[in-house]
Amino acid sequence: MERITSKDNEKIKWLIKLQNSRKARQESESFVAEGMRLAQEVLRCGLPLQQVFASESGAVRYASIWNALCQKTRAAYLVSDGLETKISSVQTPQGIYCVCGMPKRALRQIAGSGEKFLALDHLQDPGNLGTIIRTADAFGADGIILSEGCPDCYSPKVLRSAMGSVFRLPIWTVRNLAQALEAMRQEGFTCFGAALDGTAIRLGEFSFPKRSVAVVGNEGNGISRPVLEVCQKTLYIPMKGEAESLNAGVASSLILWEMCR
Repeated sequence: MERITSKDNEKIKWLIKLQNSRKARQESESFVAEGMRLAQEVLRCGLPLQQVFASESGAVRYASIWNALCQKTRAAYLVSDGLETKISSVQTPQGIYCVCGMPKRALRQIAGSGEKFLALDHLQDPGNLGTIIRTADAFGADGIILSEGCPDCYSPKVLRSAMGSVFRLPIWTVRNLAQALEAMRQEGFTCFGAALDGTAIRLGEFSFPKRSVAVVGNEGNGISRPVLEVCQKTLYIPMKGEAESLNAGVASSLILWEMCR
């Protein structure tokens, strides 16, 4: 097992790049799952492990997990504790880093992958996205469709917020969300856009069809016009208080609960 002590080591540079760069993750089709909890989920879900890294103290503290990771990959590296501030995405690192390959999912497979989907149109906050992915996994949604303007679901912050659900729930990122939804309509799906207008129906007072897609928009601007035009129906969440709107994560959770129950 190789021991790495220099921040100029090429493997360390690559690990840092994967942590910080969406482009690097997309081009290599790989990402970093950091920490004990995500390492456990990597093992449980059987993700393809390319490399694993551990700080010297992390390898001792989480010996059973580290040993299991080492058995699943051909490339394992021990990193001096002094390098953790360079490679970790958190202030208090746990010392375990898994470089995993992204699952490959073709866009044409979306409609055949289930019946209940959530689509997100230019969501901005990575923490919101992670919460939504975790909720969709918990409630039994069949997948999430992201517009290209959404955060990277394999970024460190989203992975932490989702707590492993990214590994279990099918997620697609599409260049043109309106076109993707139109293709799903052609396959018999009904698209609902979360938007308050004169024709919007009240969440909780109707039943979602068997094959449904619910669309939630940007935190500030809502659903973009081209995407909204594809939706056959609009829905709204009734509120009794004085708040003008709900957080996108909360709104998505309420819609997922109604759609999947």
